[in-house]
Amino acid sequence: MSQKYLLIILFFLSFSAFSQSKKEQIKRLTKSYDSLLGESILKDNKISTLKDELNSSIFQYQGQVNTLRNRIVELEKELSEIRSKDVLLVKSSVTAKKSKKQPKEQKALQLELARAKKQLDSIKGSSAFFKTGKQQLFKQARKPDILLVDVEGGTYLMGCESKNGNCETDELAHSVTVSDFRMSKFEITFDLYDAYCDSVGLEKPEDNGWGRGNRPVINVTWREANNFAEWMGGRLPTEAEWEYAARAGGKNAFGKTNCLSKTQANFDGTTEILRCGPESFLKRTQPVGSYPANAYGLHDMFGNVFEWCNDWYGVYTEGTSVNPTGPMEAGYKVNRGGSWANPATACRAAARETGEIEFKGNRIGFRIVFPKD
Repeated sequence: MSQKYLLIILFFLSFSAFSQSKKEQIKRLTKSYDSLLGESILKDNKISTLKDELNSSIFQYQGQVNTLRNRIVELEKELSEIRSKDVLLVKSSVTAKKSKKQPKEQKALQLELARAKKQLDSIKGSSAFFKTGKQQLFKQARKPDILLVDVEGGTYLMGCESKNGNCETDELAHSVTVSDFRMSKFEITFDLYDAYCDSVGLEKPEDNGWGRGNRPVINVTWREANNFAEWMGGRLPTEAEWEYAARAGGKNAFGKTNCLSKTQANFDGTTEILRCGPESFLKRTQPVGSYPANAYGLHDMFGNVFEWCNDWYGVYTEGTSVNPTGPMEAGYKVNRGGSWANPATACRAAARETGEIEFKGNRIGFRIVFPKD
């Protein structure tokens, strides 16, 4: 056999061996692929089953919770109407018989309201409720980062001193002591609140066409602000904490000063009272941090937007109090600090404003606090 034919035979044998090796490799890879595909299908089925279980558990308790929340809102509204009637009865000097009937009706509603709130707290505090899909998603959702300022507590004179002028009758000066706390450096922004809405599936509030992003969130009720604070693991500040933080160690109308200028805050400067400097009125909110921080490092404590506080509105008590939280219940929640649409007098550290629990508007937002570890 010639050398030429010998080389052809050797090449053919080598190619056959190579081909057989490739076939075996392809066979092994095909088998491995089929195995992985089967495992993938099983995992997909398992994931689908888990999702179905999760979705079904989401609504396990939600119906009860929504029913109770709606009833609580109705009861609070009825109580508010009754309180309004009480005021009218007193002002109109209605007969004693009619004025005696009102407290009985109010007491019955208060008892029902207390029972509804207790039942809601019982459901929300149960381990079963926190195992539902919605609560799991709620707990696992990534919370946005909020810049905080450490505020060292102390004792101060809360309310308005006559020497500062423009005091209102509900701003009685009295001594208050507050403990250390942490407060958000800025008012809660649309960026932060929108992230919360995306996480828990809520409708986002309107921005009045002024823009979102780093502007303070507006058109949120007290209840919505409170829900955000709880979601973040914090709460709304008490009136005492808010005023202490706004004063930042100062004793004047605006902490360190007795007038407000356009370089200090966003407010309606067309009214001269307590205004220092030329007139200014921007007619809308401004991005948070547009004005200098106070001595505690907090921005926009005066103007821009009113800020919801945790307290129900009530009359101050004389004497010294420690970490006061306001009355147990009343008709209105307190908000502080004035807004872009208010004159300087409404922005004073001692100035108090009120709103119904479901009130919302383009002049009101909030900031939150945390306990200091």
